[in-house]
Amino acid sequence: MVDMTTANLSASTLFSLDEDARAALFTAARSAVAFDDREVDPEIVVRAWDLAKFGPTSNNTQPLRVVVARSEAARAAVIDAAMPFNKPRLAQAPLILVAAHDDRFHDHHEIWAPGAPELGARFEANPEMRASLAHSGAMLALGYLVIALRAEGLALRPYGGFDKAALDASLMPEGWRSEVILGVGYPTAGDDQSGDRRGRIPAEIGIREL
Repeated sequence: MVDMTTANLSASTLFSLDEDARAALFTAARSAVAFDDREVDPEIVVRAWDLAKFGPTSNNTQPLRVVVARSEAARAAVIDAAMPFNKPRLAQAPLILVAAHDDRFHDHHEIWAPGAPELGARFEANPEMRASLAHSGAMLALGYLVIALRAEGLALRPYGGFDKAALDASLMPEGWRSEVILGVGYPTAGDDQSGDRRGRIPAEIGIREL
């Protein structure tokens, strides 16, 4: 006979993180401006992707795409598209990523919805719905990717202020549309260089139980 109390306890704690892990992913992690001098192996981004891809999304759709701006030409294209006050910050980042969405994400429906060709046809027939989900789904998945990159020991800072049309024209593959730039690297040792942490809205403001 199964002890249901024990079984329920095991299920509820199976995916629970300890305080060190919570700190590394959330409470102690910072949006970094300064980074350690170490280079970031792009293979780490692949590992982070392969972890983040399991986060829940609508119908398992995966519209997020990532450009790793590794070459000097690609880095220059991203920095050129950034707002003036963000250019020197991005220049300090050992690795620059551009998160994007794929307008044709539904072309891969047999990967995330095998045996359901009607999903691909539904998205093909409704460009407005597809565009909306491409954006919202990519932003949702980007949140998972940020956490996965932190789980790899990396620090990062997102940048939303940039010339998307210019960056799309210079760097994005056909059908990809840029969403967010990420400056990525290893955190600096010693004192944090981001200054005092700003406040966050507490649960009593941000949550309503109805």
